[in-house]
Amino acid sequence: MRALWIVVVAVTIGCSTPIQHGLDETAANEVLTALERGGIEACKTRDESNGEAFIISVPKVQAVRALQILQSLGLPRGRRAGFGEVYKQASLVPTPTEERARYLEALAGEIERTLETVDGVVTARVHLVFAEPDPLAMDGRPRVAAQAAVLLKVRPTPPGLREADVQKLVAGSVAGLAPRSGGRGGHAGSGGAVAARACLGQRRVSAS
Repeated sequence: MRALWIVVVAVTIGCSTPIQHGLDETAANEVLTALERGGIEACKTRDESNGEAFIISVPKVQAVRALQILQSLGLPRGRRAGFGEVYKQASLVPTPTEERARYLEALAGEIERTLETVDGVVTARVHLVFAEPDPLAMDGRPRVAAQAAVLLKVRPTPPGLREADVQKLVAGSVAGLAPRSGGRGGHAGSGGAVAARACLGQRRVSAS
């Protein structure tokens, strides 16, 4: 009986093939859930070469279908660098330009993370431009208004947020930005505003 049990286990393991490596636990759980919803018997194990990473494995006969499911869903997501990652190793003597660029990268990463937690959003890309003050302006208007551009890749089912929600979220995260009121697309005023336009298969949000 013991010999038979060993043979059965060996056969089971031999039929399992890893399809994703080096995932953090959040990404691994997301992949695991997506595959199980798609009818794939997947399992998550810790990566022995990296104690903080995980491996996703599926039966060998289902490997191709599992990869197709993940590709259609845009999984696993790319890792977003927020404030914790960008400022993990501080520069000894950062220049104002370097510090500004790092802050922009970190803030954009945090907004991307937030958007990707919304049901129906596969991936999010955010590009930000901070307002540049004009020391010669008498009315206090900036030389360059704050701007933002967001590209969302969404699933066919309606996502759990509207374009106006995206506008408010981005505007609430960046000083000098305000949600665009009325209309779709186009340009906003000199004060900086978020405008949105929807496209088939993905949602594009721009600001100017």
